[in-house]
Amino acid sequence: MKSILTKIALGAVSVSMLMSGTSFAATVKHVSAPTVVLKVLYMNQAGYSTAVLEKMGKQFEKEYPNVKIDFTFLPYTQMHSAILTSAAAPQAQYDVVLSDLIWTAEFAQKGYTIPLNSYVSKYIKNAKGIPQSIWNGFNINGKFMAMPFLANFQNFYYNKKMLKEAGFSSGPKTMTQWLAQMKALKAKHIVQYPYEDSWLQAEGLVCDYVRTAGEFGNGNLFNSKGQPIMNQGAALKALQWMHMLYADGLVNPNSLTADEPTAANAFASGQAAFNTNWTFVTGIMNDPSSSKIVGQGVVSAFPVAPGTNKGTNSASISGFQGLAIPANTPSNMRTWAWKWIQFATSPVVQAEHLHSQWPVWSSVANSKAEKQLNPTYKVYEVNLNAVYNRPKVANYLTVSSIIQQYVHEAIAGTIPVKTAANDMVQQINALPKS
Repeated sequence: MKSILTKIALGAVSVSMLMSGTSFAATVKHVSAPTVVLKVLYMNQAGYSTAVLEKMGKQFEKEYPNVKIDFTFLPYTQMHSAILTSAAAPQAQYDVVLSDLIWTAEFAQKGYTIPLNSYVSKYIKNAKGIPQSIWNGFNINGKFMAMPFLANFQNFYYNKKMLKEAGFSSGPKTMTQWLAQMKALKAKHIVQYPYEDSWLQAEGLVCDYVRTAGEFGNGNLFNSKGQPIMNQGAALKALQWMHMLYADGLVNPNSLTADEPTAANAFASGQAAFNTNWTFVTGIMNDPSSSKIVGQGVVSAFPVAPGTNKGTNSASISGFQGLAIPANTPSNMRTWAWKWIQFATSPVVQAEHLHSQWPVWSSVANSKAEKQLNPTYKVYEVNLNAVYNRPKVANYLTVSSIIQQYVHEAIAGTIPVKTAANDMVQQINALPKS
């Protein structure tokens, strides 16, 4: 990797030399070339930590002494508006931005970021080394709107000690088995609420709804014609299932106000036998400083409805994030923006930070280091290959807010499930066509 970066660096120095009229020898001897300040927007809430990003930045600056990485870290909830504000400016406030896959359709349609196909085809010779399920998250009508950077997705977690006490030797493979296990755990008073989840009226609820629909065979909330279908098929079954768990006391009622860390901590403290959550739970449940169930938590594929999901035998939800270049980034900065993206997303750099996140590259995910760090890496691969994506619609944030409202009310029973599903579809259909 270093040799590649060195070649690119020499090429950059040569360009600088030609533009300034300085000799190559003088350029190497004197490090007095104007410093390039590359402005990068990233979040300080999840994913790679700010410390990890800053370390990556220092590595990059070492390779390119004439470049300074200027990070701006914002909470996730402020990222989208910050990108839109930058897009409206005559010149981008950021040269590289973190792009959540749920924003890619909007960014593509409105031209906020540029397709990276030409960069990928020219510089990423082993693009197939990133699973297709990850690429799909950023593919909008054949255009790759971001380079995969963060491969977050959900796993199914259960407490094997609790299940053994209830008479089960393994976790559930089907939704029917899962329901039977939850009922047995509750009936035998092993745990008051067998299941804990994050059903706060927020984006995480949409993730859980899509994934649950996937467990019933199809996590697509829109059909091939772009029409919402939450009031039929797997999506309706998912809504009925989530309400049933709440009404029957199988899921903790606190789930309606819990976010993902809250649900993870409840599972790690032994308050629940099951949790469906992002990959970070693996570390929490095995950390003696934060967990009371060390050695009891199991990472598993998701149970699915009998006869469905035969290709994967699981159903998960993606939370992928990528690095993108704003359309109003000056042309002379786009080259540097891509160099940073290629560096930060490279197998070599991701292999150095396995403790932080699951890598996007299959070669790194199957490396000896990852196997030693994460003995359940094979389960991760199963769930990664079984992910569904949230709807790829340009007005996603508005659509998501409607889904959040009606799914939340359907679970709580403030609106009958079928009515909530119909109202959800009706309101989405009434939105202005983009």
